[in-house]
Amino acid sequence: MSNKKFKQKTQKVKVERVKKEPSMARRYLVGSLINNRAAYDGGRSQKWYLAVILFIFSIVIALVPPMVQISRTKGSDTFNANLYHTDVALVKFAQKLDEQNVDLVVKEVSGEKVFTDNGTNFATLVATANFTLTDTLSTQWVPYYSFTQTREVTVRNSAGEIVTEEIDFEYLRVYYTANIETTFIFNNSTGDAGSYLATKLLNLEGEAAKDNVTSHMIIGKTKLFTRIYDPNKLSDPKTPYRSFEGRTSTLPVDLNIRNFATKNMAGDALLVTDPNYATKVLDNFAALQDLAYKAVKPMTFWLQTGIYAVIFTLIGLVMGLIIFISTRGKMNPNRDLKFIEAMKVGAWLLPTPALLTLVLGFILPAQYFQMIFIMALGMRSVWLTMRTLGPQQQ
Repeated sequence: MSNKKFKQKTQKVKVERVKKEPSMARRYLVGSLINNRAAYDGGRSQKWYLAVILFIFSIVIALVPPMVQISRTKGSDTFNANLYHTDVALVKFAQKLDEQNVDLVVKEVSGEKVFTDNGTNFATLVATANFTLTDTLSTQWVPYYSFTQTREVTVRNSAGEIVTEEIDFEYLRVYYTANIETTFIFNNSTGDAGSYLATKLLNLEGEAAKDNVTSHMIIGKTKLFTRIYDPNKLSDPKTPYRSFEGRTSTLPVDLNIRNFATKNMAGDALLVTDPNYATKVLDNFAALQDLAYKAVKPMTFWLQTGIYAVIFTLIGLVMGLIIFISTRGKMNPNRDLKFIEAMKVGAWLLPTPALLTLVLGFILPAQYFQMIFIMALGMRSVWLTMRTLGPQQQ
């Protein structure tokens, strides 16, 4: 019997790769951008910390447009619109300082940069009137330069007819408070004359407002204020057309407003015969405000960003509260939704309105970015409560 050799064939066994189940969190995250049901299910089923991350992410994204907008602001933005003849008034003011040899110059005193007239007597040589500044403890007369020109206005005469007449209109006041040492009390705190005057002017009413509210600049010891008003809208002092606040701490020593009529900020001479003379003088005031705004800009940035952050945060929290309340009905199939779960669902709904705010906030005018977030979130909440969580869904 012959030995038979058998070839044993070895078969290769294919190892099938086990397909990994897709992440449910990822599915919910992607789906929640366009689907309310995915946002609802994701909010209920996923971990609480994911909702917290989405909430913070959405608030930060929605804040990008205002943060960029605020970071781009400059002190000279006050002059980037219709100035209602105050540009002419500022030129005349600078020329008046030069004609009377009156300095309004930045000096360093005891380590602090302050405005001073160096004893050249602004009150006598340049000021045309005084404003009475009073609080509960003191009274002070603030000298100011006034620029007045005739202006045509439309009025109704005694016969009821609409006619046009010319009146003397005060286009600008430039107050000088740097030499006033009196301390004033306002808003339960003490401050210098410039700050108190700026507050006082905004709170004038009746005849006092009618006689004193107009476009103005306040040159204080350490602070600068500029407000431009539309001559046709002077009834509310609190709503100027443009406003500015700056500090002397970021101004160069020896900067002299008197020179604005004769030199630019680089020190080159200005010629009255130059057709762009008025523009160059106004450029000096614009540069002054840009420099003075550097000390205020960081505070403004964080204050306004903080306000918007609080507003958006409250709106996001209210969203979760609305979801919880809207599901309390006896016939609502989602009445078992707990309060914490409702807040999580609200957080899952925020990314889409936040992304819309990010995109449209750079396309539409800057003042609309708040409404974009509120309206987008409002529409989504209405759609969720009426279509996804409503009793009819049972």
